[in-house]
Amino acid sequence: MLELTVQEETRKAQLEATIERGLQTFVEVGLALMEIREAALFRPAQTFEEYCNQRWGWGRNYTNKLIASAKVVENLGTIVPILPTTESQVRPLTKLAPEEQTVVWQRATETAPNGKVTAAHVQSTVDEYKKVKSAPEPEAYDFSDDAADYDWTEDEDPTEQEPAQPEIVVTTSKPHVTNNSGDHKWYTPSEYIEAARNVLGVIELDPASSPEANEVVKAKVYYTINDDGLQYDWHGKVWMNPPYGRDVIDRFMTKLAYHIENGDVTEAIVLVNNATETEWFNEIVRFAKVVVFPKSRIKYWKPEIDKLDSPLQGQAFLYVGDNASEFIREFKRFGWYAVIAEG
Repeated sequence: MLELTVQEETRKAQLEATIERGLQTFVEVGLALMEIREAALFRPAQTFEEYCNQRWGWGRNYTNKLIASAKVVENLGTIVPILPTTESQVRPLTKLAPEEQTVVWQRATETAPNGKVTAAHVQSTVDEYKKVKSAPEPEAYDFSDDAADYDWTEDEDPTEQEPAQPEIVVTTSKPHVTNNSGDHKWYTPSEYIEAARNVLGVIELDPASSPEANEVVKAKVYYTINDDGLQYDWHGKVWMNPPYGRDVIDRFMTKLAYHIENGDVTEAIVLVNNATETEWFNEIVRFAKVVVFPKSRIKYWKPEIDKLDSPLQGQAFLYVGDNASEFIREFKRFGWYAVIAEG
């Protein structure tokens, strides 16, 4: 590639100074990176990715996130009074159209608990927006003939009524994974919790718990169904046995994946159904180092009954972190395990 001209070298130095300062704000950094890329100021490096890696130690994904977030803030800056202050707040908005970014960000600032806009709250607002947007429009109903067709004599009290006939209900079977009832009260037996504690050292967060469950888990921080752990940022060493209902488990897994990728969650052990064909399982397994498949279905306990109960499907323990050997040592007694190769 051609060497940079004096003017290009000068501009490159100015842009790099911006990045080094903030490193003042992620917006300036993202815009500076975008200009370096578009004007090919990364020369004599062969590619923009090589330049970012050699000069700043950043991979392609992180660099692209900075640029995409800067574009979002640039779009919001002309419309909204309150702007994001961190890249993680903006990240959930990057996959929306510009006009949608404005709507969702305004909604997130208006509904933020205690006025604090967290990345998790923005993600939750994006999820809710997509859910509403994808819902089918209700069909219009014509009420014009209702009065004419109605038999008003039915309102009179009959002297006798025939006994009601039992309704015959026909059911069709579905795969038990996709037809999960969504019962949230499947509490993990203590033997598995103790094994998890031996690996993690301490359980700092259980985002899907209850006071009864935490008597066994003993997490430093835990969220109940009333707290809605999806509304908070997750940090540290996490134990999670998420609600298995198909309408919520994907949200818990997506959120865990987000905080792992963001570096907020440093280590995690997750207990879920071994639904390897689902999107949520594949989303989290890409971060896992080891998966253990128990030899038999786990017998969960419930606070309102004495007996243990098993779901219709087998389970899996997934480990995320840098202590895979200890996880294998503790959990291999429960079943067979698979080490996940990188790349």
